[in-house]
Amino acid sequence: MMDNLSASYAQCRHFSKQSGSNFLLSFWFLPREKRQAMFALYAFFRRTDDLADEEGSDQAAALQAWRDQFNSAMQGDFTDLRLPALADTIRRYEIPEKYFLESIEGIESDLSRTRFADFEELHQYCYQVASAIGLSCLPVWGVRANFNRHAAIAAGVAFQLTNILRDIHEDAQRGRIYLPLSDLHRFEVTEESLLAGQLSPGFEPLMRFEIERAEKLFTEAKALCDDLHPDGRRIFDAMRETYHDLLKQIARSPVDVLQRRIQVGSWRKMKLFARLAISRMPLRSRGPLKAEAP
Repeated sequence: MMDNLSASYAQCRHFSKQSGSNFLLSFWFLPREKRQAMFALYAFFRRTDDLADEEGSDQAAALQAWRDQFNSAMQGDFTDLRLPALADTIRRYEIPEKYFLESIEGIESDLSRTRFADFEELHQYCYQVASAIGLSCLPVWGVRANFNRHAAIAAGVAFQLTNILRDIHEDAQRGRIYLPLSDLHRFEVTEESLLAGQLSPGFEPLMRFEIERAEKLFTEAKALCDDLHPDGRRIFDAMRETYHDLLKQIARSPVDVLQRRIQVGSWRKMKLFARLAISRMPLRSRGPLKAEAP
């Protein structure tokens, strides 16, 4: 049994840093205790993603084993050095365990599912692979007990839908279509044309429709800011603006996603994180929060 909590947190930090994600930079603007907790969360979710991406392995079996390891960890039985830190974080910040299981279920569905009939189905998927992760972070960031859950879920769906619009070309190359089939039919875009990267008359109207849907979600998500501790507000603002910038880039020329992946320039990301650093001055918050800054 692994009981060295410091070693576990150190392993989570090391594993997270290896991913090279830009969002790890935002963790450094949190107090040390919250920063360590975020590394523990990130390490779990990143590992879940990695298991699904490992080609040549039985991904379904690997994800089931990871689920079993998580459930055992919640009972105090640790078989992976990253899990003691995660269990400690879940206990310390009172994070519902269901968010972690929902995330595994969403990633697991990618192994066999390549189409979504309508937006209701896609929304559920986006909730599992994005919103559930965001909801698990909120207690660490600091959020009021009666926070706007609808706004929190909308944020995750907005981020994931933006990713889907960005990745249309890459997903098509793998035989995947994440846009709702009901929307394709509405704009008379065939699955075959999308998979082949062929521009049909209805493709740009389809993209404009999905972009507008994402814009509405971003607007709904903004309401979450009022419920966050300044620590969390800074990170959430950086994430929301980065994804929103990406959506704006896509909107400038929607048809380009058929041929390439649209990206936000590194200079823009660094500008956001510079502003994040400047914003460390005290901010007013409304009402008591679940997790106060140490």
